[in-house]
Amino acid sequence: MRKFIVLSVLLVAMLASVQAFAAEKRIVFVNAADVEIKGIFLAPTGTKQYGNNLLKKYKLKPGTRTDIAVPHDRGNCMWDLRYTVVNKLGYTIKDVDICKAVEIELFLKDDQAWANIK
Repeated sequence: MRKFIVLSVLLVAMLASVQAFAAEKRIVFVNAADVEIKGIFLAPTGTKQYGNNLLKKYKLKPGTRTDIAVPHDRGNCMWDLRYTVVNKLGYTIKDVDICKAVEIELFLKDDQAWANIK
């Protein structure tokens, strides 16, 4: 009986880790602006519940790219993306389909922000 319980616990742990791995979505973020990006945040569209900074402690310099794991809920693909630059100004790109996105180029010119989503 003890072996059965141990095996059951191990099986449940393995299944949980496989589901967590399958739920991970990676997107390449490209800084196509001429300023450093300090933070990238996501919130389900229609909310203001932005998560943690996806860049963590790093900054994304102009012309550079980084591959980032993003929240992925197959039932909710539409997210608002907010990014902040070194002068602490924040810019929002609404209704980003992260289920389809592979690469997101972030632009900023004359205080206008936009994204090219591939």
